[in-house]
Amino acid sequence: MTRRAHHAARSAVRFRNRTTATLGLCAVLALSACSTSDKHAASPTSTATSPSVIQDSKDQTARDAALTAWRGMDAEMVKAYHQGRSSGTKLSAYAADKALSKIESELFQYRRAGVHFEGEPKSTAQVTTVDVGSAPQTASIHECLDTTDWKAMQGSKNVTSPNQVQRYTVTGSVRTIGTQWKVVDYQVDKARTC
Repeated sequence: MTRRAHHAARSAVRFRNRTTATLGLCAVLALSACSTSDKHAASPTSTATSPSVIQDSKDQTARDAALTAWRGMDAEMVKAYHQGRSSGTKLSAYAADKALSKIESELFQYRRAGVHFEGEPKSTAQVTTVDVGSAPQTASIHECLDTTDWKAMQGSKNVTSPNQVQRYTVTGSVRTIGTQWKVVDYQVDKARTC
């Protein structure tokens, strides 16, 4: 083999080795690029909130709003019964429909009899059911009302019946009217003490 042939053969071997090394390097780079992109594809960058968590959050928001409406009605009703009328209160911001009609009717009857109330009842209320999938959204309330410190007065005379049940159950319906939650009905059950 001539020197030139030997040099050519060695150059061919070097070229082949470089080509093989380059191809090998390219293959390694290509595989690492694939595995890197596979890792990114497998692990999303944002975390999704499960539908049950979203639903629980909506239910809790609705429960809170319904209970706020109920407590608001109770507070404004106490003010109305103290003065014998609903004017000057925010009763209509929390009560509507049958609930507001019942309160106004009782206020009218007490006013005709010259009766107003003093003191304040105690309430323990809770939301028993809520439906945020309906339109309007609805909720049910269960309340234990304690009227021990709630007295019917005629002038300065206490006219509260001595046989009156002082702790009893009230159930109510609350729903959205537009975006506002309001109490739309309630039932007093003095046969169910609490």
